[in-house]
Amino acid sequence: MLNNRVLLMAVTLGVLGSLMWGAHSSVSVFGLRTGLDSFDIAAARVVGAAFAVIPFLLVRGLSIIPPVKQTLWLTLGAGVPFGLLNVAGLQFAPISHTGAISLGCVPLVTAFAANRFFGDRVSVSHLVALGVLLLSLTVIWSTRPFEWIHVVGDVCFFGSACLWASYGLNLRRWQLSPVQGMAAITIGSLPYLLWYFLTREHTLLSQVDQGLLQILYQGVVIGVLAVLIYGKVLEMIGPMMGTMFLAVSPFLIPFMAFLILGNPIDTGDVTGLFLVAISMMIAFWKPFDRRKEVIDGNV
Repeated sequence: MLNNRVLLMAVTLGVLGSLMWGAHSSVSVFGLRTGLDSFDIAAARVVGAAFAVIPFLLVRGLSIIPPVKQTLWLTLGAGVPFGLLNVAGLQFAPISHTGAISLGCVPLVTAFAANRFFGDRVSVSHLVALGVLLLSLTVIWSTRPFEWIHVVGDVCFFGSACLWASYGLNLRRWQLSPVQGMAAITIGSLPYLLWYFLTREHTLLSQVDQGLLQILYQGVVIGVLAVLIYGKVLEMIGPMMGTMFLAVSPFLIPFMAFLILGNPIDTGDVTGLFLVAISMMIAFWKPFDRRKEVIDGNV
C-alpha cells in the first residue's frame, strides 16, 4: 500500500533530485566556458563517482554489481554515453533546449517504451501531454532565430533522454536496486577514464579549480546522489510516476542559469519550460490519483 509517509518521502526526494538536475546544465556550461569540453565533463563525472562508489564497494562487496550484460546496458543509459550526449548538446543549442528535450521528453519516452516492453497502457493523458510538449518546444524555438546548429544540439538532447529513460526501465526490468544501478554505471564507465587520460593532451586536471568543481558536482552530486535519488523514487512509486519529478527541473533551468551564469531570464524560455512542466503533470496526474495502478507500476 502506498501510504502517506512513503508518498511524502518520494516527493521530497523527487524535489531534491529536481534541484540537482536543474543546476546541472548551468554547471556544465560554466565548465564549457572555461575551456573544458564534453569529454572532460564526462570524465569528471566518472572520477567523482568512482571516488565515492569504489570504497563503498570494497566494504560492501562486489556481489552487488549486476551481471556484465546488465552493467553494460545500465552504463549505456546513465553512464558515459548519456553524459557525452547531454553536454555535447549544450555546445550547439541554447541551455533552455536541454530542459525541454533532455529532461522534458523522459517521461513520455518512458511511457511509450513501457507500453512496448511491459504492456503498460498509454492513456489519453499521455497524448495530450505530448501535444503540450510540442507546443512548449514551439514557444522555446520561437524565442531565437532558427539555426541548423541548434538542431544538432536538440538531437543530442533527445538521444540523452532516450538513454536515461532506458536506465529507469532496465532497473524495473531486472528488478535492481538504486545502489546496484549506481554501482553498475560507475564500474561500467571506468574504461572510459583509461582512454581519456591516455589519449587526451589536455585533461580536466589542467584546470585544477574548475576540474575539482566538475568532479564534485558531476561525479558526486549528479553521478551518485542524483542517480541514487532517481532510482529510489523509481523503486518507491514506479518508473512512470518517478520520472514525473524530472518535470520540475526544466522550469528551474532559466533561474539557475541566471544565478550561476548570469544569463538574462527570457520570458519565452520560462513560458516554454513552464509548459514542459505542465505537460508532464498532465501525463501523470491521472495515474497519481489511481493508487492501485501506481503501486503496481502501471498506468
